Amino acid sequence: MKKLFQTAIAAMCLMGLAGCKEEVKITEAQAAEPLATMFFDYTVNDAYTETTLADKSTYEDYCFLVVDMTVKNTTDSTISMSDSDFWVVWGEGEYDYDAPISAYGEDPVVNNELESVYELAPEQEVRGSLVFIVPDDKTSFGLVTEDYYSTSESAEPVTGDKFTISFTIGSDGRLVMPEKKAEE
Repeated sequence: MKKLFQTAIAAMCLMGLAGCKEEVKITEAQAAEPLATMFFDYTVNDAYTETTLADKSTYEDYCFLVVDMTVKNTTDSTISMSDSDFWVVWGEGEYDYDAPISAYGEDPVVNNELESVYELAPEQEVRGSLVFIVPDDKTSFGLVTEDYYSTSESAEPVTGDKFTISFTIGSDGRLVMPEKKAEE
């Protein structure tokens, strides 16, 4: 599974970095492990799939994937977050990823769905869900984000390092919690 997501993320990196000379670092974690980006930490706390949410259903052969997550601002400044800061990947294909449904203007379908845009003060933490539409035969996913910022050397925003939290959905439609790594 790890190789699958590394390949998918590497492919996205190459597409996004045409002409860029800096090497992009890819960092991975598993569900329940916080992953630190340049601006915030994020953790996948739980995840599950459903065929219907809030009386809405998906396309044939697709289901909703609800990812419960925590985001914490680790900077000294207030940062603006967006639902489109995160996307889900489920394979190596060119189209094996998608943004949350809220990024497409869909109304919330779960009680604690994250706002489309929200502010986080320094050290502030928020917990909520993002909802995705994914193929119903997939069980391995990655919740992905990347550093995106401006520098004094570039007028255009820079896309930086990539981050992926990998997780698996069991046959019951619930998150399979990863085994804790043994202390070395």
